[in-house]
Amino acid sequence: MKKLFYLFLLATLLLSACGKNTASKEVAVDKNTTVEDIVGTIVKNKFTVEEKNGTVSISIQDTDVKKGMKNQMLKDSTKIFAELSKLQSVKAPAINWYAPLTEPKGDKSMTELLNIYFSEEDFRKTNWANYAELDIESIATHYHQSASLGQ
Repeated sequence: MKKLFYLFLLATLLLSACGKNTASKEVAVDKNTTVEDIVGTIVKNKFTVEEKNGTVSISIQDTDVKKGMKNQMLKDSTKIFAELSKLQSVKAPAINWYAPLTEPKGDKSMTELLNIYFSEEDFRKTNWANYAELDIESIATHYHQSASLGQ
């Protein structure tokens, strides 16, 4: 009886482990979805959103700075823009990434590392369906990165 119990327990654990979803979380965009919902699903950093007449400005404060973070910031930004394109209220979005950089005196202040902006025309004409294949650096209306991010 004890062996049967352990066999059942093992089978249950194996089945539950096989059912786990490791894919990135998708945002279910509907009429009640907000910009905060979209950004909060994609990034786990502190952020603020300002909206006015279709212009959306998102500031993300990334306190976990690591080597190679530019690629992740670009991927997250592209995903955010793609999801924002599903909201009719968003016309001209911008994302600013900030991170603490150590100054020569040891002061760690938040510094803008990346600034990406789309005009309404450029935002609407971009095909966001295959967002993972887009080169956001070249298609953005305005793209600026800090020298500290490198190439």
